[in-house]
Amino acid sequence: MTKEVAPRETYLTRIRLPRPTSISHKVAAVLVLILLVAVSNVFVVRTILEEFHGVASTINVAGRLRYLSQQIALSTVTALNGWSPGKAAAEAEIHEYEVALESLMRGGRVHGFDVRTVAMDYYLELDVIRRDWAVFRKEIEDALAQPSDPSESLVSAVQLGKINEASGRMLMNAERLMQSMTVDAQRRQERALNATYLLLLVDVLVLAGVAVLVRRQVVWPLRTLAQQSRNLADGNYEVQVHYPYKDEIGVLAETFNYSAQRIGNLVGNIEQERRNLAQAEGMFRGLAENSVVGVYIAQDGRFHFANAKMAHMFGYTPEEMTGSVSVLDLVPEDDRLLVEMNVERRLRGDARGVHYERRARRRDGAIFDVEVFGSTMELNSRTATIGIMLDITERKKAETSMQLAAMVYAHSSEGMTITDANGFIVDVNPAFTKITGYPREEAVGRRISMLRSGRHDRAFYEDMWHALTTTGQWQGEIWNRRKSGELYAEWLTINTSYTPDGLVYRRIALFSDITQKKKTDELVWTQANFDTLTQLPNRLMFRDRLEQEIRKAHRAGLSMALMFIDLDRFKEVNDTLGHGVGDILLKQAALRLTNCVRESDTVARLGGDEFTMILGELSSEADAERIAQDVLNRLAEPFVLGEEIAYVSASVGITFYPQDGTEADDLLKNADQAMYAAKEEGRNRYHYFTPSMQEKAQMRRRLASDLHKAVTHRQLRVYYQPIVDLRTGKIRKAEALVRWQHPVRGLVSPADFIPIAEDTGQIVEIGNWVFYEAAQQLAKWRQVIPDFQISVNTSPAQYRKGRVGHESWFERVDNLDFPLGGIIVEITESLLLETTDAIKAQLQGLRDAGIKVSLDDFGTGYSSLSYLSRIDIDYLKIDRAFATGLSEGSENMVLYEAMIVMAHKLGIEVVAEGVETEEQRRLLEKMGCDYVQGFLFSRPIPAEQFEQFIHAEQQA
Repeated sequence: MTKEVAPRETYLTRIRLPRPTSISHKVAAVLVLILLVAVSNVFVVRTILEEFHGVASTINVAGRLRYLSQQIALSTVTALNGWSPGKAAAEAEIHEYEVALESLMRGGRVHGFDVRTVAMDYYLELDVIRRDWAVFRKEIEDALAQPSDPSESLVSAVQLGKINEASGRMLMNAERLMQSMTVDAQRRQERALNATYLLLLVDVLVLAGVAVLVRRQVVWPLRTLAQQSRNLADGNYEVQVHYPYKDEIGVLAETFNYSAQRIGNLVGNIEQERRNLAQAEGMFRGLAENSVVGVYIAQDGRFHFANAKMAHMFGYTPEEMTGSVSVLDLVPEDDRLLVEMNVERRLRGDARGVHYERRARRRDGAIFDVEVFGSTMELNSRTATIGIMLDITERKKAETSMQLAAMVYAHSSEGMTITDANGFIVDVNPAFTKITGYPREEAVGRRISMLRSGRHDRAFYEDMWHALTTTGQWQGEIWNRRKSGELYAEWLTINTSYTPDGLVYRRIALFSDITQKKKTDELVWTQANFDTLTQLPNRLMFRDRLEQEIRKAHRAGLSMALMFIDLDRFKEVNDTLGHGVGDILLKQAALRLTNCVRESDTVARLGGDEFTMILGELSSEADAERIAQDVLNRLAEPFVLGEEIAYVSASVGITFYPQDGTEADDLLKNADQAMYAAKEEGRNRYHYFTPSMQEKAQMRRRLASDLHKAVTHRQLRVYYQPIVDLRTGKIRKAEALVRWQHPVRGLVSPADFIPIAEDTGQIVEIGNWVFYEAAQQLAKWRQVIPDFQISVNTSPAQYRKGRVGHESWFERVDNLDFPLGGIIVEITESLLLETTDAIKAQLQGLRDAGIKVSLDDFGTGYSSLSYLSRIDIDYLKIDRAFATGLSEGSENMVLYEAMIVMAHKLGIEVVAEGVETEEQRRLLEKMGCDYVQGFLFSRPIPAEQFEQFIHAEQQA
C-alpha cells in the first residue's frame, strides 16, 4: 500500500514549532560581533594613537625643556649684556620651562600638547632635571637680579659661566631624558605594532570563525540542499538532509525532507499506478491475445485494438485491423445503415452497452454470423467502444442442428429410448412406438427389459452391461419382442451420459428394425458367396475353401486335389438355344457335379461354364481319377432342357497338393493349364498337370512379347457398345472395348491378352491408349450429343503402386475442350478387395477431377455392401448373368430389385448388362433400372459404325 501524504496545509501547520533562532538573528549576532571587533579595533588603535600622541607630546615637551634651557641661558646672557628685553624674555621662558617641567611631572596641557604623566622610570631623571633646574634657575634669577652695568661685566662673566655650566647640565639632562623617551617611544611603537598585528590576527580569526560559522550554518546546508535537490531531480526520492538546528534552513531541510518523501510517495504511487496500469494492460492484452473470442476497441469508426482472434475471424492481421480497416469494412452493404444508427446512439449516450447478433463480412467477402457484446468507454477524452465478438456460425448451425435433432427425434424412422441409470424408461420417440407397438404412455416408467425376447442367454446381457459399465457404450445386434409378442431383430446402439461427478445420468439407445435387412443381408451374403444361377459357391467362397483345404491337408499330411472343369461346346448351346436354355443346362450340370463328390468336398462355379472341385484328404491319386471319370460320364449324359435335348462334354484339369504346388494361386493356375491341355487333346477327357504344360506358359510369354508391339504398331482397336437410357430410350453412353488385331493370329479376344497385359504391366500403356482414343472419339460425338458419355474399362493393375496416369488423362481431356464428366472409368469388384489408401486416393482424385466411376460386373464376383462404402461409386453395372434368368416373378427379378433399390439408396445409378430381349428391357424399366446394355441394342462395333448408329437414331 502506498503511504498517505498529508496535504500542504497540514504540513505547514505541523511544522509550526516554538520560534527557533533564525538566520537573521545569527546574522545580526555576527554583525554585532564584527561591529564589536571593529569598535575594539578603533578603541585599540585610538588608544595606541593617543599613546603615541602622548609620547610625542612628552618628547616634544622634553625637547622644549632642552630648548628652553638654552634659550633661558641665551636670554639671560643677552639681558646681562645689556639687551633690555632679554630679562623679560628670560623670565617668560623660565615660567614656560617651569610649566613644561611640571607637565612632565604631573601631566597636563602645555604649549598646545597634551602631556601625559611620565612613567615612574622617568621620575629619577626628572628629579635630576628638577634639581638642576632649581640650581639653573637660581643662577638665572641671581644673574637677572644684578643691575646691568658694564663696570660689573666681570661679575657677569662669572655668572655667565655658571649659567652656561648649569645650562650645559640642563641640556645634558634634557638630552638624556629625550633619549630615554625616544627609546621608550620606540619600544611603545613596537608594542603598538605587535598589538596591531595581534589585533589583525584576532580580526582574521574572528572573520575566519564568522566564515566558518556562515559556511557551516548556511553554505554547507544550502549546498547539501542543492545536491540533494539534484538527487531528488534525478529520481532518488530516498534523500534526506540532516540539519540539527531549527532555523530557516532547518525548516527548509525539514520541508525538503518532507517534500522528498511526499514526492517519493507520489512518484511511487504513480509508478505503482503505472505498473498496475501496465499490469492491467498486460493482463488485458494477455487475455485479449489468448482469448478464444475476438476482442476490439473502436473509436470514430476505426479500430484502436484488435486481437489475433478478431483479425483471424475476418481474414486480416492485427496490424491491418488497426491500420487500414474500418468498422464498416466488416459490415455487409445492406447492414451498414443499421450499424451507423447504433453507433450514433452509443455516441449520444443513449446506450451504454450493446449486445446483438448480426451478419459480418470477411476480407474475401464471405458473410457469416457474429454475436457482439460491447460497452462505451472514454479514450483520449472521446467516446470509444470496447467489446468482444464471437463467430456464431457454428452455433447457428448447432441451433439449427438442435432443431433438426428435435425434428429427427420426433420424426426419425429409428427408435430412440432414454432410460435412467436403473433402466427405467424416461422418454421414447414415435418410432419406438411404431417398431415395438408400445405407446409412450405405456413405456415411460417401465423397465427397458420389458422388450426382452428370451432368445439371448444370461451371458449375453452380462457382456452387454459389462461394456456399458466400463466404456459407457455398446453396439450390436439383438432380438427383442414387440407388444404383440412378435420377435424382431434390431441393431442397437447404447451410449451413456454422465453427471459431473461421474455417475450415470442417462442411457440413450438408438435402434432400428433390421429383421428385413437381415433377410436382405443373408440374400446379399448368399449372392456374394454363391452363384445365383447354380447356388454353388462362387469364386470368393471357392478361394476361401481352397485355402482352408490347403491348411487342413498340410496339418494332416495328406494329399488334396483340385479339378478345373470347363463344359465343352456350351457356347453353341447358348448361341443356338439361347441363354435361358444355357442357364438350365448349367443348373443341371451343377447338380450332377455335386452328386459326384462327397459332402466334405466343394463344387464351385467360377463363372460362365467353368466349375471347380476341391477334393480333400485323398488317400491316393486314384480317388481323384475315379471322380474325374465319374464327372465325364455324368456330364456326357443328355441334358433334357424342356423340349430340347443338348449334349455337352467336359474338359477336366487335375492338380495335386503338395506335389504340384502349395499355394492356392499355383494350384488354380495348374488346374487351368491342365484343363486347357485336355481341351487341346480333343475335349471330353481329363488331364493331369505336368511340367510339359509350361510350354503353354511359353506361348503366353510369346504373346506377351507380341503385345509390346501392339500399341506402337497400331494393332489395337477400340469397339463401342451402346448404353441406352431407359427413361428416354436414347443412346447416351457407350462402353469402349479394346480388341487386338494380331498380324498373324488375327483378332485376339481380350480374354486372351488382357490377363497377359495385367501380368506384365502393359495394361497401363494399353489402358492409357484406350482412354486417349475414347476421349478423342467422345469429343466428336459430343458435338452431336452434348451430354454423351463413354465408359472406359480399367484394370486393378493400373491402380497398384500409383501407376495410373491421372495427369496425362486430365491434360488430354483439357486439350479436347470438354468436361471430364463425359468420361466414366469402370473398375472391377476385385479392386474393391484391395482398396488401400493409395488406391482410394487415386479413385478420389478421378472423382475430384470430375471423372465418374462405375463398378463393373456387380453380383457375380466379390459383391458386398461393405465394399461399396470404401469408395464413391456413380454407376453400378449388374453382371449379364442376372439378365439370363430374368422373368416376371423370377428369383433374378428379386435380386435385380434388391440391387437397384440398394444402389439408389446409396445414390448410385444402375446399368444392366447382357440385355438381349425386349421382355428383359421392359422388366428392368419397371424395376427402375437407369440404363441397359446388351445385344438387344447392338454388339460392340467399330467407331465408324457406332457413329452411323448415332446419326440414324438422331434422324429417327
